Amino acid sequence: MSGADIMLGSAVNHMIGKKILLIDDDTDFLTLTSQIFKNAGAQVITSLEGNEGISKALTHQPDLIVLDIMMPGKDGFQICQTIRQFSNTPLIMLSALDRDQLMLQGLEAGADDFLSKPFNPDILLARAKAVLRRSEQNNGKRDSMSYDDGRLKVDVEKHRVLIKDKQVKLTPVEFRLLAYLVSNPGKVLSFEQILDNVWGSDYQGNDDYVHVYISHLRNKIEQDTKSPRYILTVHGVGYIFEKQMSAFFN
Repeated sequence: MSGADIMLGSAVNHMIGKKILLIDDDTDFLTLTSQIFKNAGAQVITSLEGNEGISKALTHQPDLIVLDIMMPGKDGFQICQTIRQFSNTPLIMLSALDRDQLMLQGLEAGADDFLSKPFNPDILLARAKAVLRRSEQNNGKRDSMSYDDGRLKVDVEKHRVLIKDKQVKLTPVEFRLLAYLVSNPGKVLSFEQILDNVWGSDYQGNDDYVHVYISHLRNKIEQDTKSPRYILTVHGVGYIFEKQMSAFFN
């Protein structure tokens, strides 16, 4: 048995019993993709329209959402942003258009991953498995690690981040990234280390993921994003989290 067969088998096993919501206005694509997930043992729900997809995300509470960008009415970015207002369900965005720019927009809208059409069914299943695994690990994690400098508070066990005692809403990926940074204060973390620990080894080389989410975190926790104090850039290498003295905020 080849390594690819072993990877596919693992992905298939991870799909058994999972509820997958597919949102795409292409009926042929929905039929094909539905069959891919059904063959892997998943329960599939489909929607041809954005508002209906949002409604089904609320009603069915799927384990994973696969969403196309090019939709009639609300586009995939708008749909994703709406879903993120009430759900942290893992979400993969799809597009047949220019990958790089749309990938950044998709991640900024709150997607967990991005795939370009057309794609290999094995790759889709492997990526689906990866985002589901990360979500489950995140939900099951009970780490006592915490950080508190009087302004920023990070409680990993309670999955909570506060700025001046007001809760900050983070997506699962944003929280995993912040928790990883906070747990390694004062250490230079390379792009490769961050990708491996936050996204997984399959994502090596996708430095844009790191840059986009670091920007998100800075917007949510820094006093001045142009002169950050918590998350510092080590140009060409990675990022470092610097602890702050409580007196700085008094």
